[in-house]
Amino acid sequence: MIHSKNRNKGYTLIELMVVVGIIALLLGLSLNGLNNLIQWNKLNVAAALLSSELKNTQSMAFYEGIYYKIDFWESLDRYRIYKQKEVYYEVYKDIQLEDIDLFNTNYTDDKVYFYPNGVPSMGGTVTLKNKRGKILYVIMTPVTARVRVSPEPPENW
Repeated sequence: MIHSKNRNKGYTLIELMVVVGIIALLLGLSLNGLNNLIQWNKLNVAAALLSSELKNTQSMAFYEGIYYKIDFWESLDRYRIYKQKEVYYEVYKDIQLEDIDLFNTNYTDDKVYFYPNGVPSMGGTVTLKNKRGKILYVIMTPVTARVRVSPEPPENW
């Protein structure tokens, strides 16, 4: 057998295409997982923010001795916090949810009031949903206004 001395040492086109295909497949799978992670994080952040705002509003009503109101707008994916000023309410804070759907509330007229002693007008649940359909419930108990975030709906639903 005669061996050629001009033999090129390299990869064939098929070998390169296989490697590029494997890299593309791995990249596609990791981007999908990364997108799921980002959507789940946005949902957790929105639920934590709402939970924090409910607790903060209760505290402000108690310490200032005035009425506060939170108005939920499901169609706009936003909620507003109002502060009592003599005979009317003024907007204290306006929160627009980004990439999160304010799916449902079970508050009467989508409003909850905090009395000057810090007690809420009622307990209730706000349902938040992300683009992937994952749901978190922000649940506030009546009287004590204890707030928790749960992936499961409250027992009384």
